[in-house]
Amino acid sequence: MWILKTKSLFYYSNKMTKRIILTAVACFLSFVFWFKAKPWIVDPLRFQDVNVWLWPVIILIAYTALLALSFLLLPKLYRLVAVVFNLGIFLIFFGVQEIVLAGGAIALLIQLSAIRAVQNAGDNSLHFKFVPALKPGISRLLTGVFILVSFAYFLSPGVQASAQNKELPQGIRKTIQIVVGNYIGENLEIQNPRLKAETNNYIIKQVTTFLQPYFKFLPPILAFGLFLILQGISVVFVWLAVLLAFIVFWIFKTQGLVKIDKKPKEADVLSF
Repeated sequence: MWILKTKSLFYYSNKMTKRIILTAVACFLSFVFWFKAKPWIVDPLRFQDVNVWLWPVIILIAYTALLALSFLLLPKLYRLVAVVFNLGIFLIFFGVQEIVLAGGAIALLIQLSAIRAVQNAGDNSLHFKFVPALKPGISRLLTGVFILVSFAYFLSPGVQASAQNKELPQGIRKTIQIVVGNYIGENLEIQNPRLKAETNNYIIKQVTTFLQPYFKFLPPILAFGLFLILQGISVVFVWLAVLLAFIVFWIFKTQGLVKIDKKPKEADVLSF
């Protein structure tokens, strides 16, 4: 009897330890992501600066993969801890303002729907399939993160200063420079070295003049535009996160940390 109690206690302790470690890793990756993403959010259009956005992308993939996996494997309390921790870290880095709280509420609802999507896919299938179980949840998780990023960008000092000073943000100026440089080409630039600078200044002046009456709407337009860009390329992030989650799940399974038990299920059948 004592041996059975000892084994049961050891099993419970080992199970709880696994859950705590997985939750802690997901929370840690959430912290690292927002820490790395904060400098990028200030000017997210710096696509040519690989060092600025590469680490946030890598950590985002790892974070969403582990968080979706925790939705699949962990009980409700642990999942809620991971979601609330992510929102809390976001508020710590970007402040508690009404607009930020609104974005946080939207992201929280989407992440809760991600929990439901993963849980339903895992519980209601007759044969467990990993990709259909996690893909919808990861997709919603990314949407929630992109919403938070967009709200943070909306409140960034550069965007707000551009609206007040009625000037284009630095990231858009650099984008125009790159487009102008590609359009002019090296041969024309060699023939007329001032052509590139003059064309660039002319286009920026024309765009600024055209947007003069609309600069007060610039922050929400830029924030929504950033969200659309991120959401448009999210399919790449989704499949990378699914791949990483599958690798981690396979490791867990080979190490005996995860087991798939077969249990009989009853189904409702309609007849008329």
